Amino acid sequence: MGRTVKTGVLCLILFIALILRLRGLTSPFLDDQAWRQCDTAGIALWMSGRLADFPAVFFPRLSYDGITPQRVELEFPFLPYLTACTWALFGQADLWGRVWAILFSLWSVVGIYRLGSALFNERSGLWAAAIYAVIPLGVFYGRVMMPEAIAQAFTIWALDAAARWRARAYGRVWIPGLWLGLAVLSKLPQLMIWPVGVCLVYFGLRQDKQEAGYGNKEFYRRCLVTGVVYGLVSLGLPMLYYSWVHVGSVQAGRFASGILQGQVIHAQIPWLSFAKLTAHTLLYLSGVLLVTAFNGLARLIRAWTAQPRSASALCLFSGLAVLYVGGVCLAIPLDYYLTPVLPLLALLAAHALEGMEIRVRTLTALILMGLLLLRLGTVEMSGKYAVQNAYQTQALWLREHTARDAVLVLSAGEPMTFYYAQRTGFRLLDRDDAAAFAQLQQLPAQYFVKLPGDARTGQFWQEVGNRYPLAGPGVYRLEE
Repeated sequence: MGRTVKTGVLCLILFIALILRLRGLTSPFLDDQAWRQCDTAGIALWMSGRLADFPAVFFPRLSYDGITPQRVELEFPFLPYLTACTWALFGQADLWGRVWAILFSLWSVVGIYRLGSALFNERSGLWAAAIYAVIPLGVFYGRVMMPEAIAQAFTIWALDAAARWRARAYGRVWIPGLWLGLAVLSKLPQLMIWPVGVCLVYFGLRQDKQEAGYGNKEFYRRCLVTGVVYGLVSLGLPMLYYSWVHVGSVQAGRFASGILQGQVIHAQIPWLSFAKLTAHTLLYLSGVLLVTAFNGLARLIRAWTAQPRSASALCLFSGLAVLYVGGVCLAIPLDYYLTPVLPLLALLAAHALEGMEIRVRTLTALILMGLLLLRLGTVEMSGKYAVQNAYQTQALWLREHTARDAVLVLSAGEPMTFYYAQRTGFRLLDRDDAAAFAQLQQLPAQYFVKLPGDARTGQFWQEVGNRYPLAGPGVYRLEE
């Protein structure tokens, strides 16, 4: 396959990936994971007008649980900052947040092609890119206002830089270390690929030793120096940042560290988590993809001596993925926590296809790609793209009919109204109606909002209606 043909095939893959990710491009951030999307967009909204306020602009703030935006412990806000910059140029619109996510997702497709080419060959790289481009979970989270797309891009390019790194040809190891540090800053679970990067760098040192011909003593010295530099760059930046946002955050313990402590380390995993994880795996990853990837892993193990670097790195990645899925994804059975394993599945499945006879490969590829594409059109995936317009309708009324400094109280935990109304406020998180009503009377707010789909009892709303006048669609005025 010539260079021109390979370039054409890669461009075709990118075009298909782009088309798939354009679905719902102009929709508001009210499809699946609306809460987390509006959190990210809310940070971008707070950043607007503060883009040059360094470094404070990179300490995320969210406009709920207080009369002013509150500092929170989250990952480094790459996507909010880029979105806020775009808003400054073209005006605020949800479209731009999705555009940035799509661009990073397409960059990931190019990266997985390069990584597959570095680990195996260019044909395997194209297979990996094609598979990664159409995985349903990757398609959906490649166009949402969440950090998954950026984290995936930095992760893939970090592994590619580590796989291609050579001390003699590319200089210092800080380059792959920096990519990995950016990946961990983007999303803390990307820390799982750090040992994989170390493994790839080690094989780069071994190859450099063979080419240069120096002795074991010099080799071990270089391993030590390279490992220290790589570790400081790849882990130092994330440690500094996460320590900074944790210490100064009012909400410390509810986000990054809270996930590790309450939701993972001390979690009691119910049987329902197994059911949810299994459903998400079969619905959004596909059983055929898992079987193909397993075949690729088996082929890799059988040819270990012929490809020690690729086999060592991907087997290590596979082991870490099993630990991650069993330790984190079971404790937090949300489908987007599965995104860190997508590059691994694409690479292993590509290696499996590359090792088949032409006819078997063609048939298997058609079945695999066909089923993945069909999954994108199922009822379950359509439900993920469905938009909850009622939140935006109510929020836009609040934006038009209330003062800019008005403080809201929401009847439940979903904070999307704050972003679309561009207001701050509080949420009634207590499930006991009596306690919630008592809290409502004490909060320094002007409006109480009955969110769409609110689950509180009729008695609660009768008491609210008796005490406070209705001012708008589900909006009660708390002050005379």
